[in-house]
Amino acid sequence: MYAILLVDDHAMFREGILLTITRAHPALEIHAASSGASALATLEAHPGIGLVVTDFYLPDMPGSALVRLLRTMRRDIQILVVSASEDPADVHRALQAGAGGFIHKTAGSQSLLDALSRVSAGLGYLPDTYSPTGEGAAPRDEAALLARLTPRQTDVLRLVCEGMRNGEISQRLGMTEKTVKAHMSVILSVLDVPNRTQASLLARRGGLLGKPS
Repeated sequence: MYAILLVDDHAMFREGILLTITRAHPALEIHAASSGASALATLEAHPGIGLVVTDFYLPDMPGSALVRLLRTMRRDIQILVVSASEDPADVHRALQAGAGGFIHKTAGSQSLLDALSRVSAGLGYLPDTYSPTGEGAAPRDEAALLARLTPRQTDVLRLVCEGMRNGEISQRLGMTEKTVKAHMSVILSVLDVPNRTQASLLARRGGLLGKPS
């Protein structure tokens, strides 16, 4: 098995997973990070990492955004998402972003080890209850998706809905254009849409600016 990068903002849970893995694989090299930004820095600093185990909701970055960035940095890396979420839509978003597996935090230690083994081998791992096209696939709650945005990201999205470009938004909100682009990247990831137009439509449907005409 590769060296592992473990990403979770809750220290107790992070340490619990670390203990489970080291008991099963005492010689395994494990690096830990508490945020998306520190995860990316750790991956860059340690080329031996081949498997990332990450939470899907981090304080600084949505899991889908982190998974995409990890994939950009290291195309051959294996990624297992470990999340408290039991929403099938989150499983779908993780897989679409490039994760090789998804396991709930309620799973037992042996299930976690099985998931690690399968994902590290490129075989994939999914919850038994997940059905991408069946009854387990919940409809999108667009208001709930919008609620996941930070206040600043919501401000950016409101101005996008008004038709403003990044340069105009940066002037209006007093931030650099680079920061606006970073916010937009996260917004598209959280809302799971491909572009600004779709983000605007979802924002209107979700009630951010009133219903679309």
